[in-house]
Amino acid sequence: MNGTPDMLAAGLKMIASLGVVLAMILCLLYGIRKLTNQRMGAGGAKQIHVLDSHYMGVKKSISLVRVPGKVLVLGITGDRINLLDTLDDDVVRQQMPVDQSKSFGPMLSERLKKLGNGFKGKENR
Repeated sequence: MNGTPDMLAAGLKMIASLGVVLAMILCLLYGIRKLTNQRMGAGGAKQIHVLDSHYMGVKKSISLVRVPGKVLVLGITGDRINLLDTLDDDVVRQQMPVDQSKSFGPMLSERLKKLGNGFKGKENR
């Protein structure tokens, strides 16, 4: 009979200790979340938006990424990201219809033709 009360007390101590540890973990998670939200700015508003991506092959794609004031054309492979071109944000908004803002194939094709013509002009000099 002497063993039963000791087991009950030990069990209650163990459950109370577990509760304290869980409460500490939850407080730490809450604090980390608050710190990351403060670092991201007011309300966590995102400054970088991926407008569209077009897959060219295995682990290779071209993406349009909007940052404040500019749109970046990025070539993405498995081990690196290259800046292909920088576009004006206003120009992209004018060229992209509101209902088709997710496809940039025609705009990319036009831009690549312009780049190709620029390289051809330099070779002829």
